[in-house]
Amino acid sequence: MTGSGDARSDSVDESSVDSLSTQAHAFRAYRAPRRHGESLIEPGFNSAATLIRSNQSLLQQQPFPDAGLRGRARRKLIDDALQYTSTYRSVDWVDAERLAEGSLPILMAGHQPALFHPGVWYKNFTLSRLAKQNEALAINLVIDNDVASGCSVRVPTVNRSNGSAGYRSVPYDEGGGGVPYEQTTIHDRELFDHFDRRVKDAVSPLVKDPCITEMWQHARYAVARCGIAGCALAQARHGLEGQLGLQTLELPMGPVCRTPEFAAFALSILTELPRFHRCYNDAANYYRQSHGIRSSAHPVPNLAEDGEWFEAPMWLYGDDAPQRNPVWAKLSDDHLVLSDRDQREQRIDIRFPQLAAEQLASLAAPNFKLRPRALLTTMYARLVLSDLFLHGIGGGKYDQLNDLIIQSFFMVQPPQFMVVSATLQLPGIEAVADESVSGEKVSGETAIRTLKRAIRETIFQAEHFEDQVELNPDQVRRKRELLAEIPPPGRRQDWHNEMTHLNESLSRQTRVIREQLRDELAEAEKRVTSASLLASREHPFCLFPLEYLQQTYDSMLEAESKNL
Repeated sequence: MTGSGDARSDSVDESSVDSLSTQAHAFRAYRAPRRHGESLIEPGFNSAATLIRSNQSLLQQQPFPDAGLRGRARRKLIDDALQYTSTYRSVDWVDAERLAEGSLPILMAGHQPALFHPGVWYKNFTLSRLAKQNEALAINLVIDNDVASGCSVRVPTVNRSNGSAGYRSVPYDEGGGGVPYEQTTIHDRELFDHFDRRVKDAVSPLVKDPCITEMWQHARYAVARCGIAGCALAQARHGLEGQLGLQTLELPMGPVCRTPEFAAFALSILTELPRFHRCYNDAANYYRQSHGIRSSAHPVPNLAEDGEWFEAPMWLYGDDAPQRNPVWAKLSDDHLVLSDRDQREQRIDIRFPQLAAEQLASLAAPNFKLRPRALLTTMYARLVLSDLFLHGIGGGKYDQLNDLIIQSFFMVQPPQFMVVSATLQLPGIEAVADESVSGEKVSGETAIRTLKRAIRETIFQAEHFEDQVELNPDQVRRKRELLAEIPPPGRRQDWHNEMTHLNESLSRQTRVIREQLRDELAEAEKRVTSASLLASREHPFCLFPLEYLQQTYDSMLEAESKNL
């Protein structure tokens, strides 16, 4: 089998080097803002209108894969998103007349249904604001085909007795992840229903009014409807957004993947999988070479092949066996065979493209869930569904690889996307962490360096402490004499032996000071560790006060809108 570690698969096809090298300038190094209240929107907030018009013009000039697919897919997307969203929150704000005209641009984003950090949630607020400003429809894809990492959140908390900070894991269900979010059935409803109270109790030394309380009211209603953790978490967060006035629709990946339009898009790749392999793997290898990445797993592993079988950029799983398996495909006469090479296999007659797409869409069932991997998801979203896609930092980095694949395989110019993120810290962290620096106060990191240097001095330069501890004056005097008369090289053995003896003796005399300094170092390191933990931008958004988040987001968006 040819895999990602194979020497052949890790080398760029010489025939494609020239075309790939022209893209080198496009690689952008997106970085998270460092300070609280800082945001990243690139290109800038006010460039959205230009990007929308440019992408629309580009996609109209190069219809893909046929002239009508984009229109059909978008109409189906809107209908499904309206129907889905209306099951748990109002969609009265949607302009029905503009929808009927088919003239509304679509702005889109997407993320896993997780309790992510506030910098990710900022993307949803930006999506809503941009849609309003540009008279567009905002739709967020719920990427529930990604694997859930677990059924708990890490809550930062402070020990009330000694002030040290740490994490406390608070579960919302028993067990763990390991399966896609759409397969995460809730097993312990009582644990789920009281999750908000336990989170609030854990974070109470830091935050008195976390928005988990308001959010979990929506979560309890949602889990009663669907029983799935991914569904409940997404609907709870989206319900809270509706409460705040955000005007967005949402749709999980399942309904998107069950449409003939997605099937037609998938077949355009699956029926040319050997060529797609070359484009995909060459682009991934080139990306790694350009960025000096040694790991064959980043940014994505290469697609493998085994005889007639080619690995596709898709997953296959079902309710009966929810673990994701790679999709393998091969052409056999006039049929395309799709398999997980375990227990699922289907044959599709591909002689007539439209009928083939309908057949592939009809295969969707609880035990046959065909889902795209990350690159294919945003490829479809950008080329077919939307007029402008908003990424986070991670997505913005890997979708530059997607640009190479789109241009190489489809031979079209990829539409532009926008990258959005922000940094928010828990309120009052400076006071809790005791890390603020004013006047001549030394920072924690500097204090640690100073203490480490002082500890070393108690061992090798103990005479520096003669005003703090009683030292043998004859030894101090003799050491200074030796330092004043260092012998030339080759004649230092006796000098070195005597100096070593003096240092060892003086070091024993500063033992008390050394132990005091080590205690101070341990406390300083604990304070810095606690401060770093508490100041992290990665804490779940549900731990923050809702008003604090909304005010910070509004302030950042106002600043971005004025940044011309």
